[in-house]
Amino acid sequence: MTTYAIMLSPRHKRVYLDESANMAANELEFTGQSLSNPITDIRQEDIGGVPYILFSREEALTEDEVGLISRLSFTHAIFCVHSKSGDILLAPIPKNCDYFIDEDISAILKYSGKTNELFTRLMINLAQAHTKTNPRIRLLDPMAGKGTTLFEGLMQNMDVYGIEIDPKPAHEAFTYIKKHFEMARYKHTSHTEKVGGQAPDGKKIAATRYQVEMAPTKQAQKEGGTRQFEIIAGDTRHATAFYKKGFFNILVADLPYGVQHSAKKKPQPAGFTRNALELVKEAMPGWVKLLKPGGVVVLAWNLFLIKREEMAAVFAEYGLTVQEGLDFSHRLDQATHRDLMVGVVK
Repeated sequence: MTTYAIMLSPRHKRVYLDESANMAANELEFTGQSLSNPITDIRQEDIGGVPYILFSREEALTEDEVGLISRLSFTHAIFCVHSKSGDILLAPIPKNCDYFIDEDISAILKYSGKTNELFTRLMINLAQAHTKTNPRIRLLDPMAGKGTTLFEGLMQNMDVYGIEIDPKPAHEAFTYIKKHFEMARYKHTSHTEKVGGQAPDGKKIAATRYQVEMAPTKQAQKEGGTRQFEIIAGDTRHATAFYKKGFFNILVADLPYGVQHSAKKKPQPAGFTRNALELVKEAMPGWVKLLKPGGVVVLAWNLFLIKREEMAAVFAEYGLTVQEGLDFSHRLDQATHRDLMVGVVK
């Protein structure tokens, strides 16, 4: 039996405060279900006054499994635990994140109402752990904002697509990623086009599609190792007009919390709503159609606005099997008690 210790990132503690250790342990247990050999005895301990998450394994971690542990949202450093003469000795294990592009891409951009990139990484990790679809993953964020989920997905070697009803943040996400690629000297091409079509209710729709195809090196570009970044300035309820059936492997979204993030009120785009439950009810049929069999939906929302039972009922109505057993609910601020739900397409 081998015991490992994961040092919690200081940033993780700032995001979740007193619930940090519980969130970390649950993420490890949830994602650890995809490992070839189970992990056991997950626990939180302080070693030398520093918080760690410990776990045990019958067999040593493989290189790929070290990579998975390295990419957990809370991992700062990984150690193998030894005991000698009653003392605890920590032998460091090199992290192996193997990100497609640099990790700074989702952390640099700051704005009011942004979903923290570590929480976004948690949601993506949960989705990856439960998808049974092919290794090259297409991710959809149907409420993309300025693109934090898309940046995190691209970092993890995915093709990423987003829909955002407000054209301003959609354009800002496109502008930001192009500038980032230019500064980092990544090979890329970009394209903008108008999108027309028909909504499920028969009305004509108009949207703008922003696309970037990129590769971290010229050699990767020549060998076909490119990835897609795309964001559509349009209504998520029209998702099936933008993409074909079964196009995506995972869908990850942080729903509106019903909180005005700015003291200055501004006009909202046509179709904008802060009633997240009604929006999900309208959009979910289209979202599910866009996912492959075995695809995964991960949604986060404010429990002060939507009860967990209400969200579970919507998941069940549209054929999603809810993954139960672990509690990821946590207090974000005075007005927001956030929870998340994972559902698998039957």
